[in-house]
Formats: sequence, structure tokens, C-alpha cells
Amino acid sequence: MSRMLWIANRNLSSWSLRAWLALARSGLPFEERLVRFEEPGWKDALAGISPTLRVPVLQDGDLVVWDSLAICEHVAEDAPSLWPSDRARRSRARALAAEMHAGFAALRRELSMDVRARHPSFPLSREAAADVARIRAIFAAKEGPFLCGDFSIADAMFAPVVFRLRTYGVATEGAAADYVATMLALPEMKAWNDAAELEPVSTDPPDPTAAEQYWAVIFSSVLANDEGYAETATAMDELARAQPGFRGIESARGTDGLGITVSYWDSLGAIAAWKAQVDHRQAQARGRSQFYERYRVRVCSVERAYGFSRGA
Repeated sequence: MSRMLWIANRNLSSWSLRAWLALARSGLPFEERLVRFEEPGWKDALAGISPTLRVPVLQDGDLVVWDSLAICEHVAEDAPSLWPSDRARRSRARALAAEMHAGFAALRRELSMDVRARHPSFPLSREAAADVARIRAIFAAKEGPFLCGDFSIADAMFAPVVFRLRTYGVATEGAAADYVATMLALPEMKAWNDAAELEPVSTDPPDPTAAEQYWAVIFSSVLANDEGYAETATAMDELARAQPGFRGIESARGTDGLGITVSYWDSLGAIAAWKAQVDHRQAQARGRSQFYERYRVRVCSVERAYGFSRGA
């Protein structure tokens, strides 16, 4: 019976990693198909495969299974060792997997998956700090080298968090640090990391219409004082372009001081991380105290994009 796992970019897709790692650790044969959401036509590639037009999705013969945890459960029916044999540990592993599947909203929003990036001393909101504290407690309470003894689906569900902690410089100590090191040393995690490092990075300016689902932050403002504003705005433009999930930016300001800047992002998590970025936060404070008479921020999803270019 042939198995085909559809996944997205390894650098950014946390849910793809969860299903892929469970399959890779199961020892069962499978093939994989990569869908890049920054490329046109990704929706056509998934049409007829994924009922939600999301990844991961597993084709197992004539059967289609979507959702990472459902895929893990399906694989475990052919590879029972993905759950602990001990009943108490198996129950704990299932509870941890479900907690990861349903919880940690602030962590997902602010510390988006980006295997390649490094953001040391990343500022955390109170909600994200609470999520990190819970993560540390879970890792510190591991029962053996992994969360519930041997490797299980619980570890597959928390694998993206291990990469996130590394990306954002979130420290762990003692048993929690040992767990992070054990996970990062897994051959499968190294393979995912290496593949993420090799994924192509476009050198062209990001085109926000290249993806069919993305987010826009609309910032409209009226200047009260423009002394030093141009330098700060340029610095923030350059900084935004270096952030994970950034897709593009458009800006205009009239002679009356009214301006509109629209930035485009892959996810709400990327937007939250940009808002919390330490240099950006300092610029925000300077804007309120020095530059702006008033401003308004709107965050929205882009449902459709089209355009016209004379001579094109």
C-alpha cells in the first residue's frame, strides 16, 4: 500500500513537521510531496487531494487523512510503537499531544516557525511567557529521554516547539535542556533542519499577491512632527523586510501629512512577532511621543488580489 504525505515548506510549516516526523520515526515506507505556498498554483495542486486545501494531508491507498494529529493516529495503527505500551504513559502522551494540538495560542502567534532564523533575546508577551513556562515544565517532567519514555506522537507534536525555542533564543535548563538537545540530535530532526536550510530563498522583492492567502496591516497616520521621521521610517522598512513571514510593503504620504502604509504577511503570528520586535516597539513609542498626531491600525485577511499594469 503506497503512502504519500503532502507537506509545505520545511522552514515554516510546523504542522507538516509533526506528521512527517511521526511517519519518519515509524519505519513505514512513504513518499512526500512538497507544496510551496509562495508559488502560484498551490491551490490547484491540492485540489482533489486535501478537502481543506491545507497540509499536511496523507494519501494511504484510496484513503485520505488530513490534520496532523489524525495522521499521527492513523500511522500508529500500523506502527503501534508510536504510542507507549504502558497504559499510564500512553494516556499521558495522548494528553500532551492533545494539549499541543489545541493550545499554546500565544506561542504560535508570536513565535512563528522559522527553522533558519535566529532572534536571540526575543521579547515575549505575558501570554507567550506563560506558554513558554508551561513548555519548560512539560519538558522538565520527561520520563526518560523523551516525554513519555521512548519516542512517541507526543514528541512529534512538540518537535516544532523545539525549533521555535532555538530560533527565538528561549533558554531551558536541566532536564528540559536535555530534552531539547535529544530532540535536535534525532537524525530525522537533523534531516528536516538540513532540508529547511537548503530551501530556496528568493532574492527578488516579495510579491504579496504570489500567495492566495495572506494578511495585511493597514497603518494610516497623520504627522504632527516630521523631524527625524524619514530616517526612522526607512529603518523600520528595512527591518520589516528582514522579519519572518514578511511579504511586501506599500506606502504613500500626502503633502497634508496623511499617510497610509500597507504591509503584507504570511500569518497573524508573523504580524504579532513584528509588533513585538524590540526595535519596532521603540519606534512605536517614539511615534506616539514625537511623530504622530493620530494613527489607526487595521489587520485584515486578503481574500482576492488582482491588478492592471499599462503596457504589461
